[in-house]
Amino acid sequence: MNFSKSRIALLALGAIVTIALGLTYRGALRKGSTKVLEPPPATAMPSAASPMPGAERPNPAAEKPGPSPVTFKDGTTRDLSAPSGKLLVVHFWATWCAPCEEELPGLLAWWREAKADPRIELVAVSVDEDWKAVDGFLAKRKATDLPLALDPKKSAATTFGTLKFPETWILAPDGTILIHQIGPQDWSAPATRSLFSSLTARALPARPAAS
Repeated sequence: MNFSKSRIALLALGAIVTIALGLTYRGALRKGSTKVLEPPPATAMPSAASPMPGAERPNPAAEKPGPSPVTFKDGTTRDLSAPSGKLLVVHFWATWCAPCEEELPGLLAWWREAKADPRIELVAVSVDEDWKAVDGFLAKRKATDLPLALDPKKSAATTFGTLKFPETWILAPDGTILIHQIGPQDWSAPATRSLFSSLTARALPARPAAS
């Protein structure tokens, strides 16, 4: 009889210990000792019409950049935010930027072909401090036919929203931002050619040939 009472007491004690351990474990989980990290909210994907890597949609609240004056070699200035009447490609770069140097041959080859279309305009805006550095850099690379402007204080680049280089902005004839490309691009890719053909056709339909 005493043996039975002792056995029952041991079983009861074991049950109490088991229940206590279970409550302790559950309490630890509730206090956050085991934390499940939730993924960050998904961001909007770039438009399928922007196949070049790094493409971003412009902010709907800032479809046009603010006043963005740059200086040309002859001393004249131009506000890049003003309507150009063309598909305007604004490319911010610098001679000290390694990715810019790597991208240059492709950009130049694209422009030498694209400039035959009067509906497209390129302004390659250097943020170097003076023309001397830019001229020497391009002369060594036989790229002096690149349409250039200077933005030594980075004021135009900052107004557009460019903080790192290179970056490319494509503006509609009325000055509206169509596409923002971050980083170096593959200007020779078929997708790039298709992109510009599509943008140009939508923004400025080709005029019928004179009879």
